[in-house]
Amino acid sequence: MRTVPRSRLLLLELVADLFIFALCAAVCVALLLQAKSMSAESTRLTQAVYIAQDAAERLRAGETIYDGYFADGRPDTSDLDPLLKSTLPDYRVTYREEGDRVEIGVCPYSDPEGTPVYTLTVWKEAAP
Repeated sequence: MRTVPRSRLLLLELVADLFIFALCAAVCVALLLQAKSMSAESTRLTQAVYIAQDAAERLRAGETIYDGYFADGRPDTSDLDPLLKSTLPDYRVTYREEGDRVEIGVCPYSDPEGTPVYTLTVWKEAAP
């Protein structure tokens, strides 16, 4: 009866171990990339909430609502044409009045369709 040499079994075990290790590494990398994208989405949503709250407070106080905001929360107070600005704001604020309420939407400036990341509805009676 012929037996397989020990060195060949060791080589097969090493190949199997490397395959399992590579598979586990690929799963871990995929999970890390998914976590990174979820973190970026969560950050974008949090920033949009703060911007919408600022716009709602400005509306209630009777102040002007800025059209654009930077990612750090600063409003874009420049009145230059967007083509002349050195840096464009990260978010655009839109609002529309619907009967007795005002709907404030915050969307990324880079989104040409203007799909809001966050929408806040404010009752008009709260505004002066």
